[in-house]
Amino acid sequence: MKFKSTLIVVFSKFHTVVLRITKGKLMGRLVGLDMLLLTTVGKKTGKKRYTPLLFKKVDSNYYCVGSFGGSDKAPQWYTNILSNPSVEILAEGELFAAKAHILEGEAKANAWNCLINLYPNFQKYQDRTDRVIPVIRFEYRPIRD
Repeated sequence: MKFKSTLIVVFSKFHTVVLRITKGKLMGRLVGLDMLLLTTVGKKTGKKRYTPLLFKKVDSNYYCVGSFGGSDKAPQWYTNILSNPSVEILAEGELFAAKAHILEGEAKANAWNCLINLYPNFQKYQDRTDRVIPVIRFEYRPIRD
């Protein structure tokens, strides 16, 4: 699993560079799936951290899964939003502010089912770890002048 985690991190860094340079015009879709670039603030460093994530948009909300490929460890971006749920998102060629909400109960179950229909590997990731993989809703917030 260590190799797989390293591979995920390396590809994520490459993907981040491409998304940032092109403002999401390149690699905004991978193998037919919509991707966004999440910007969080590091809980220890206070520095901006960038993470490309698969998403499902419903109304003006973006839904993502904190799977980290089924790792027993939560992804760093997830621990960052636990400390500070205010984030920025680059999606569909637009940069905007958002607030992260960790879903629970029926809201989580409904979003989870929608996301595994979009990308069935999420269920495989959950099956391979004891960690409960979170589902996060990013609520669009207009950037104020």
